[in-house]
Amino acid sequence: MSVMGYYFKNMIRYWRKTFKMMFLYRRSEWSEITVDELFERFNSNQPPLIIDIRTPKEFADEHIRNSRLIPISHLKSNFDDLQPFKEKEIVTICPGGGLSLVAVDILVDEGGFKNVKSLKRGMDLWIEKGYPTTTGEDTTYSPDDIESIVTGTHSLDKKYVGDVHDVVDAHGLSCPQPIMRSVKALRALEIGQVLEILTTDPGSKADIPAWVHSTGHELLTFEERGPKDFRFLVRRLK
Repeated sequence: MSVMGYYFKNMIRYWRKTFKMMFLYRRSEWSEITVDELFERFNSNQPPLIIDIRTPKEFADEHIRNSRLIPISHLKSNFDDLQPFKEKEIVTICPGGGLSLVAVDILVDEGGFKNVKSLKRGMDLWIEKGYPTTTGEDTTYSPDDIESIVTGTHSLDKKYVGDVHDVVDAHGLSCPQPIMRSVKALRALEIGQVLEILTTDPGSKADIPAWVHSTGHELLTFEERGPKDFRFLVRRLK
C-alpha cells in the first residue's frame, strides 16, 4: 500500500469513529447546563425558556418562576405553541436531570429546536442550592393525566417469556445514569428487540415509563420487586 493510501485509510477510520462517537454521546456531552449557569442566565437580560417536564403536583409544590409546565408526554403536542422559541435558548428540567435529556432529544430531533439544554442534576440540585422557587399556580392537568403521563397506554405483562437481547444493570446508580444508559442501549438494538433494565433508583419508576411512552417504544414489563428493586422490559419499536 502506498503512503498516500495508508494515510487516507486511517483518515477514513478516524472520521468514522468520530461520527459514531458524536452520534452516540452528543446529548450527554453538549446538551447540559449547570444550576449555577442557569441561575446566571435566569437573571440576565435574555433568560431562556424553562420547560419543566415534571408532574403537575411536583410543579405546583415548587418550581422556578416563569417556567412552563409541559410534562414530557405532551411535548410534541406543544411544538406549535413553542415555535417562537425555535431559535432561542430552551432549558428542560426534571427532578434529577435524566428525563430532561430525553426531552432535549425530542425537541431537537423531532421538533427542530436549535438550542436546547437539560438542567444537570435537575430541580433537586436547584432546590438543594437554595436558588429561588415559587409555588402554587394552577395547572391544566388532572390526576388522570398524571397517570397517563407516567404509564402511557401500555399493557404490562410480568410473565413475558420472549427473548431479552441486552441488559442495563443500573443497580446503585442515581439519576440521570439509569436513563442515559438505557437510551444508549436501546439505540444499539434492532427494531423489535427487547432491553431489560434493572434499577434501584426510585425515580426510575416514573422516568423510564415516561421515556418509553414519549419516544414511541413499548413497555412490556414493570416489576417493583422491593423498595429499591425495579425491573423493566422495553421493546424497541422504531
